[in-house]
Amino acid sequence: MIKKEGSVPYKLLGLRVLEKRLLASSGKIDVIREHLRTAQAGVNGEKRLKGVFEKYTFPFEHYVFHGLNLQSTGKFQIDTLFLSHAGATVLEMKNIGGRIRFSEELGQLSRTLDNGKKDMFECPSVQLERNRMLLGDWFHTRQIAMPIHGAVVFSKPQQQFENTREHLRILFPLEVPGYLRSLIGSSENVDSTTLKEVVAELEVADREYTPFPMCSTYHIDPRDIVTGVMCDACGLFGMTRISRGWVCEICGHFDRHAHRQAIADWFMLFGGKLTNRACREFLHINDINVAKRLLNGMNISFQGTNKGREYWMDMQDIANHSMK
Repeated sequence: MIKKEGSVPYKLLGLRVLEKRLLASSGKIDVIREHLRTAQAGVNGEKRLKGVFEKYTFPFEHYVFHGLNLQSTGKFQIDTLFLSHAGATVLEMKNIGGRIRFSEELGQLSRTLDNGKKDMFECPSVQLERNRMLLGDWFHTRQIAMPIHGAVVFSKPQQQFENTREHLRILFPLEVPGYLRSLIGSSENVDSTTLKEVVAELEVADREYTPFPMCSTYHIDPRDIVTGVMCDACGLFGMTRISRGWVCEICGHFDRHAHRQAIADWFMLFGGKLTNRACREFLHINDINVAKRLLNGMNISFQGTNKGREYWMDMQDIANHSMK
């Protein structure tokens, strides 16, 4: 039974906004683009693994959590947690192309692309063992006795490995069901009552991860952020406010609600409370009443009156305006 479908990819949404609004002259643009590629690859890989669970039926009691965010002796995120009578199984998803070689001494792996470019990454065994340890701490504080298994899942079956790391279980998505079934031995280690208690505890403890505000998270100077309203048609900034909407001076595209994404961008980039003045500066408009109508029309939370009014968006509001 799937208990959690997965988290909204807030990090990916934020990186997309940061990449599109960060000045090309910024010294961090290449770093942000690399983070964006990694985040997109991670989301794609997680979708492949989720697809396996959606299509496969296990003939025993089980519970699946995708994108689980917990805290014990440290905060940690588990891509997929599988609970069964065999215990808890942590599955960490990796979507890394190229030829992979594991370091024999360091907790790293190298990836070599066909063009010869070589990159270094933290070995997934490090993350897997850290999550197993932190999950064990989480169980311990709740007096839960449960075995914890683990494996790393590489999303592409054509992945090339030059070597492997001892004691690291590596799987491809279609191998996951067989691996999980193999953990069910002749004697069941965890009873149904304990499983249901753990599920209930996890549902209460799970917290949505947020990387916002992006400028603080990635130490970006706000002066390096491009302001204004972006045109969906041509991708350029600088739409002008006219009666009942926005028009792009470059391509002539008209959009009644182009400001909504821009305001969501502001909250992802800077966070906190948005004033009428800050809204006007970001959208490049001069009229206080126009800004007030635009903000009120988005049905977002606010406090205060007149010039002291401040607005804010929670993460779900941001997702709703950014994933349309």
